[in-house]
Amino acid sequence: MSKLIHTMIRVRDLDKSLRFYQDALELRVAHRLDFPDFTLAYLRNDESASELELTWNKARTEPYTHGDGYGHVAVSVADAKAERDRLIGLGMEPLDLKEFKGDDGQLIARFFFILDPDGYKIEVLERHGHYE
Repeated sequence: MSKLIHTMIRVRDLDKSLRFYQDALELRVAHRLDFPDFTLAYLRNDESASELELTWNKARTEPYTHGDGYGHVAVSVADAKAERDRLIGLGMEPLDLKEFKGDDGQLIARFFFILDPDGYKIEVLERHGHYE
């Protein structure tokens, strides 16, 4: 059986991205590999063993394109509204808080999106139901 261990995205400014992921998602560098042409930084926190790998190709100057295949990375938090307010307090610009409800009016999901410095979408879901 397979085990998901990391997701990789390419970033243009490693220091800026590391600050964003530390401040926004409380992810810290768990492992870093520096090579002459590129750096790999593996980020995680105590909530999960899965990591987000940031790949910095040092010679890259133009922004990456996300194409039409990339969707988003998702994280869960105890309280989506409080987390969104915290990010706003840090000067970040999360998108609006949204809710999905079933036909019976019961909450399915409460969430918002935020973009990282390279424009990657991150969905922040409140821990509830399937998203525990």
